[in-house]
Amino acid sequence: MPDSSAQRAADSTAVRTPQATAEHLIGGSIGTRVGLGRPSPRVLIWPRWFDNPYLPSLVDAFREEGLDVRTPFILSSGSARLRAGDWLHGHWTTEAHRDRRLWLYKTRAGMFRRQIQELKQRGVRIAWTAHNLVPHDDPYPELGRRARQELLDLCDHVFIHFPGARAILAEEFGYDGPTTVVHHPHYIDSHPIPPTQSGARAELRLPTDGFVALSFGLIRPYKGLADIIAGFQRMARENDRLILAGHPEGDVAAELAAARRDPRIIVQAKHIPTAQVPTYFAAADAAVIAHRTFFTSGSALLALSMGCPVVGPAVNHLADLAGGQRLYPVELCPDGLAAGMAEARAKAATVDRDSLRYWAAEYGSWADAARRSAAVFRSN
Repeated sequence: MPDSSAQRAADSTAVRTPQATAEHLIGGSIGTRVGLGRPSPRVLIWPRWFDNPYLPSLVDAFREEGLDVRTPFILSSGSARLRAGDWLHGHWTTEAHRDRRLWLYKTRAGMFRRQIQELKQRGVRIAWTAHNLVPHDDPYPELGRRARQELLDLCDHVFIHFPGARAILAEEFGYDGPTTVVHHPHYIDSHPIPPTQSGARAELRLPTDGFVALSFGLIRPYKGLADIIAGFQRMARENDRLILAGHPEGDVAAELAAARRDPRIIVQAKHIPTAQVPTYFAAADAAVIAHRTFFTSGSALLALSMGCPVVGPAVNHLADLAGGQRLYPVELCPDGLAAGMAEARAKAATVDRDSLRYWAAEYGSWADAARRSAAVFRSN
């Protein structure tokens, strides 16, 4: 998925929609659906990372499906009213307590572990969506891995974004419990319709006749920026461009300095407003993904949702997205990335961007994700 870098403070209970409020006033339950005969269990989603569209879109879809969803900022207070049969649905749980201060990292990890154990003792069921196998850019990777293991040891269900994730979780953590494949939904409805490529390039002041590669999203160490820059420089011609667009996070100063020394590389080291996101992807011939470690790639789904092919390794989630003109598979090294970008340049004129967007829409929707998840939450 595109990265979330911060948590926004919120009340420990979800904001009610007008429909939910009306149901409450007439004595109904937010989680009651016609024909089910009983209310749905409460589902508490944590952490509340709403800085990108993933969780807000999922929460909206859950509520449309009739689930009683809570999205607390503080887990301890938000989970106080959960009863036996309710669910805690975790997402980036280990990432939420990561910190460079070892004592604080350990304290947060220990608190989370004890909270999960207490919820299990109360009969609350635990689900986790496997966005990342282990946290990115973890200052204490052994602690992050241990925290992930402890979570999986207590999980009643794991949602995965691609079928191959089952075997990986079993091999890496010994998890052989229940799983459900829920394709990562598209982001087509989260952004405006992309403009034409010529219009986008004019707006961004890019050459009309060159190849344009895009690295989009938070600029972080694990994203392999140095390899992307080196790969681009090995294949780029005078009118070709590489755009690095996103807010910097972590120690990426050396990579950004190297990028700024090349006039063909455009550095937009800032947050890109939602309304401008389609412009960047429309201008590009390919989005380049060179993450050193990744499991699910929301970045790839965003690119395909915008009609932009991806250059990246055909492993994990990207292998599930491969086919047609969606992915130019590469080895993760400067030469491999250079070859992938060269292939994308050679085939740019043949790409049907509308078909890529259509494929993304068919691959996974928020409504489908909600239906599949709700079936698990309502089981037993």
